[in-house]
Amino acid sequence: MNTSAVGTNLRKVRTLSKLSLKDVADDLGIQKGTLGNIERSDKYPSLDMLFKLANYFCISVDYLLGRTDDPQYETYLHLAEEAFFNHPATSKDLIDKYKQDKAAHPIELAPVYLRDYEAIRDEHGQD
Repeated sequence: MNTSAVGTNLRKVRTLSKLSLKDVADDLGIQKGTLGNIERSDKYPSLDMLFKLANYFCISVDYLLGRTDDPQYETYLHLAEEAFFNHPATSKDLIDKYKQDKAAHPIELAPVYLRDYEAIRDEHGQD
């Protein structure tokens, strides 16, 4: 297995998502240095961390591992969108705003917008 693929692909998807190491580390509840070590291939992530990273960015674990060049955003984003759309506290207004942002920006940014709108929903006590 190509151990540097995880770091390379993680950095690629993170930068395409326009997120800092700190943003991702804070969201995942890990140290910024730990994430940096993974990106530099100084540390290999646990299986649990691989799944957390794949879920966070709505991509396949195979992409992180370097087994495919296709992150498969459409497949994994669809699952996250379905959960968001079907959540009883998600308003039609939030769904419409998310869809507008998704349509206006590259697919790599859709998971970021989705998390933002989930946070807005949760902040307003709609959960």
